Amino acid sequence: MVLFRRIGADLNGNRPEVNNSFRTGPNLDVGFSIDFNIRPLRIGIGLGHSWVNYSVVEDEPLYSTDGIIRTSASYISLPFRAGLITPLNDRVNLEVWPQVIYRQAISFEKDWLIDMAPNYRDIIWSAGINIGSSITLSEYWKWTIMGIMDYGFNDFEEPSGDGISELPIFIGLRTGIRLSI
Repeated sequence: MVLFRRIGADLNGNRPEVNNSFRTGPNLDVGFSIDFNIRPLRIGIGLGHSWVNYSVVEDEPLYSTDGIIRTSASYISLPFRAGLITPLNDRVNLEVWPQVIYRQAISFEKDWLIDMAPNYRDIIWSAGINIGSSITLSEYWKWTIMGIMDYGFNDFEEPSGDGISELPIFIGLRTGIRLSI
């Protein structure tokens, strides 16, 4: 998964000036979901673990010698989702899954903080969509592959007083195996 940031604006549409650049790191989501078939809709809830890594390169280094501040975090995630599945043929289905995800922080580390705790946000909410297909492997098993986009409603960190709100945007690929009973 690739992580981007969106600099938030105030109610008048004004954005603060940002003097750093954002770099994504390796990000990963793993987990499972239980989905219930309520024709033609499917409703589901999941449980997962998210690893988030990113860095910020400062134009004027204050906190590190190379100007790069690396951040690593992990979260327990609970996705709430609803899906529409349309058969394309006997083996392939088109799937669309809008979702809302609740993430609870487990750990949050910045490489320049030695004896200080980072000022991170405990709970992150996001909403997104998964679009892709499922391919029938056998009577009960399907392989799924989907493109995802997930938009965060909160910043990873508490406001720092500089007026900058950095909202996370996740874009990636999700794959898995589905057991239908």
